[in-house]
Amino acid sequence: MANVCIVRHQGHIKSKMHFPYQHNFRKLKNYGNKNIDASLSHLNTNIVNNLKDGETYLTAFNRMYESGEFKGQLKVQGAVDKQTKFLDEFLVYPPNEKISEMSLEEQDIFFKKVLQTLQKYFPDMIILSAQVHRDEVFHPLDEEMKALFPEGKVTPHMHVIAIPIVHDKKKDCKKVSITELWKGQFSYRKFQDYMYNAVGKKYGFDRGEMHDFGEAQKHLEVEEFKLKEAKKSLKKLEPEIIKKEQELAERAKDIEPEEQINLFNIKDVIKQQKAVNYALKIEREKNSLLQKEKESLNQTVKDKDELILAQNQEIQNQQKKLSEIKKELSLEKDKTNDILNIKVSDERLRQVYLDESRQKIKLYDIIVRIIKDFLPELIKASPKFIRELLDYKILHKEDLHRERENNRHKGG
Repeated sequence: MANVCIVRHQGHIKSKMHFPYQHNFRKLKNYGNKNIDASLSHLNTNIVNNLKDGETYLTAFNRMYESGEFKGQLKVQGAVDKQTKFLDEFLVYPPNEKISEMSLEEQDIFFKKVLQTLQKYFPDMIILSAQVHRDEVFHPLDEEMKALFPEGKVTPHMHVIAIPIVHDKKKDCKKVSITELWKGQFSYRKFQDYMYNAVGKKYGFDRGEMHDFGEAQKHLEVEEFKLKEAKKSLKKLEPEIIKKEQELAERAKDIEPEEQINLFNIKDVIKQQKAVNYALKIEREKNSLLQKEKESLNQTVKDKDELILAQNQEIQNQQKKLSEIKKELSLEKDKTNDILNIKVSDERLRQVYLDESRQKIKLYDIIVRIIKDFLPELIKASPKFIRELLDYKILHKEDLHRERENNRHKGG
């Protein structure tokens, strides 16, 4: 088994930030990862946790961004590879045999040194958390990892979650950019060498395959030199190419039309291809506009439907109120008739009853008139088909009742 420590990294876009949070802090009760042995989770260690109470990686990022701790344009839509990477996660896998020989305290000291070295290499990077997991059975997927780690054994490893911050020299400010964090030739290989020299070598780990960047740089310089020389040669040939084109044009004057077309058909094909590509581009843009118009129309229809339902509900409520008031009015009228028919010894008491009833009847009449005036206005504001329906069913309700009475008498 190789004696090599692996440090890998991967970026996370905004919509994926909850996955590392749930995994690193073991937030799921019914954990879907069958490699995790919950009975060993108490052995896990929080080396660093800079999240405030109740915060997730996303809320911590938003808090710092909104407070102006760092800047940067955040793209959260479109193709995944074009979106901003809010986080950079570092996965530290020490060799199983070496780390297993250490005590838990010695393991934590090792991982803390790795974290300190990581922060030193990326001084502006903001570390949110660093967890050591000792409850996860390791199943290597790629060939490199299979050669380094035993299958089916628990290998202590560390997850470091950080916001990829760099210093913008032009604007003299900190900004989020995982691209600039790893900018430059051989940036990842240089990082691996730095981590090995700062930590791995002291623990007796192997570096693995070393990279001679000087030789690689020389090779690139040779290739660039060859490219420049080729461009110079092409430039020298340009006058000769122009001359040949002119000769061909002169010859084409004496060639039959069909032969002339064949002679220049390559240029025609190129022009046609450009025309086709342009037409396809216009078609795509047209389809995109049509899709946006369709979505806008669907939203407008949805809004109208909701408005119609709300107005219809309001009309029904007002109709119900009107019916209830009519019932109360009828009861008051009946009560008034009863008062008029009963014998009361005290004429003043009779008068009091009558005044009270008349006031209530007057009040109900006013309310009925207000509601009747309000309903047509509400109906007028509704779409045409609802207005016609309600004009027929509500405003002509008494006519329908009289018509049914007449038909009943005729039938009798």
